[in-house]
Amino acid sequence: MQKDKRRRTLILSIFFSAFGPFVTGYALFMNTAVTQLADFVRRTAELGVLVLALVVYMMLKREMDDASQKRWVRTIYHVSGGVLILSGVFLLGMFLRGLFIVEIPTGDVRLGLAVATLGILFNGGFFIRYTLFHRRKAHAVMDTQRKLYQAKTFVDVSVVVALASVWLFEASQGSYYIDQAGTIIVSVYLLVRGARMIRTA
Repeated sequence: MQKDKRRRTLILSIFFSAFGPFVTGYALFMNTAVTQLADFVRRTAELGVLVLALVVYMMLKREMDDASQKRWVRTIYHVSGGVLILSGVFLLGMFLRGLFIVEIPTGDVRLGLAVATLGILFNGGFFIRYTLFHRRKAHAVMDTQRKLYQAKTFVDVSVVVALASVWLFEASQGSYYIDQAGTIIVSVYLLVRGARMIRTA
């Protein structure tokens, strides 16, 4: 029963996350915030990791030798950590671009702000759920999802702060600095979390 709950949770996480790339992709055309573009790239990459996590979980349920099992475990850790690092590198590039090409964020960020706010609620809930699963019985997939959703929740908080600043202080210098600060904070966090995940493998 516990294993079924884990599988259902993995499927639910994919279902809820599937809407993210489409909605944030549409929101890209409504504003010029760098954080919005970074959020779209991040959500798209993370959706791929969630699908892989379900595949690896189902593979680990099959009978296989220790070497094959370890190979699948390393795969999910490496891919999950790699996606976090690539997202962090992309964000870092956006931050550096913003230093040389100063663009004051403008446009309607309400849709992106709503998605990120819902992300805090859903991702925070999944983080708690995966943490409980892993504490009851250690499992590599549950561990990677726990760490991934912890990062997702943190990033969503940063995105909310950045986009809220654009909404409240539209076309002001302050929104530019907050947008840049949110970008670099999220970038460093993703790089550190990704590196730790790969090291765990």
